[in-house]
Amino acid sequence: MKSKIIALILAVIAAGAAAAYFATRQSPEPVIENPEPEIFSLDKSDYSLKVKAAGEKGEIFLPTDREGLFYTATLDNKIAFYTYSGGAFKPADYKVKKTEVKLNASNVSVPVKISYIDAGGLTVGYGVFTSDMNKDVKLYDYAFVKIAKKAPGYGDGYWLLADFDKNNFYKPDKTYSEIYSYKPGDESVSTAVSQNTRMIEKSGTYRQDWTMLTDEFIKNLGSSKYFFSSRYYTQAERGKRSDIMEWSSAYRPKIIAKDIIGTWFVSDKDGLHYLKKDGKGFNAVTKKDDKEKKSVKFEDSFDNYLRSGNYVINKNTGTVTNLLTGDKADTGDINLSALKCFSINPDGSKAVLVFETKESSIGTPVQKIIYCSMDSGYRTETFEEPMMIEDATGIVWLPGSGNSVMTVRPVTDSGDEAGSVIYTFVQNS
Repeated sequence: MKSKIIALILAVIAAGAAAAYFATRQSPEPVIENPEPEIFSLDKSDYSLKVKAAGEKGEIFLPTDREGLFYTATLDNKIAFYTYSGGAFKPADYKVKKTEVKLNASNVSVPVKISYIDAGGLTVGYGVFTSDMNKDVKLYDYAFVKIAKKAPGYGDGYWLLADFDKNNFYKPDKTYSEIYSYKPGDESVSTAVSQNTRMIEKSGTYRQDWTMLTDEFIKNLGSSKYFFSSRYYTQAERGKRSDIMEWSSAYRPKIIAKDIIGTWFVSDKDGLHYLKKDGKGFNAVTKKDDKEKKSVKFEDSFDNYLRSGNYVINKNTGTVTNLLTGDKADTGDINLSALKCFSINPDGSKAVLVFETKESSIGTPVQKIIYCSMDSGYRTETFEEPMMIEDATGIVWLPGSGNSVMTVRPVTDSGDEAGSVIYTFVQNS
């Protein structure tokens, strides 16, 4: 819902310093005062009627590596765990244990207290550090850590993954730049990748793109033993240009795939899948037996696309393409030129489209969000109003039918407080 202010522009024509002003014989037009802008209210929001709050206190729920298990975190390191079933979140019935580790990062010791649980044989845990907790720590004012089970190619055990970018705090998929070998409950950790060739950023820390793992990458590794690195590119290209490297303690780890686009990677029975530039376009490439094959071709630049999982959407045509199979779907007659965020459910049948923020007349952000169904049996709905979704958060598809998606929006008219809300696609009547 947009507020529109109609302004009346009055023009006065002067004939000169000595000229007389002539009055028209017509009656003067009435002066129209600017109308009061309509104040946004959640109670009158069309969007609020279509979503439900996920928590009772404005919690922001984030997924763990165990399906149906979620966590919440605060910057003062309060960690809580929840289960999701039957369309509702409930406190998880696990005993929460606590431990403290000291991360060696850029030759600085960063203490982080971790809360963790045993979720049916899988250890799940998180911790947060800020400079408010220990002002003696130099270089780092924030750290987020996650206990992650090693991908199969790395054998048994766990990593401790660390992200030092505070902007990622509420993102469901993070990029970790420090990887440690770790036994849950221990106080000691050890760096898992050679640091020999790392360079220093202006802040005095090691470059955060030297070693990278993402939550998505770990899930897609299969039996492969690789990691991402942008060490041979500029810092501005972090996450845009990467090499896939073999995990080792070598001074210069072996490059498996050079200069790929972004951080999409899948390892399966057909080989290794990633994106590479090709002239003015790009390709989804499959590598097997040390040979690259162009499996899905795109004629125009990757700049015209957004990616979500194994899918990309063309902002010019609205075409959604499966990067593994080449199968295509159409989002319909939707102008995607201002598309900012794209997320699709696992089976590729439903998508969420979020468009650029604008400023309303009352100074609050306005965004357009479209819940788009490529299945004709389900309804596609569009909303445009202030305070639609927080920029710093992502979109989470909830387990079950794949018809429910969780986003974040303010839960107060002022926008000072935000929380997770759930939208469920409904079938056409």
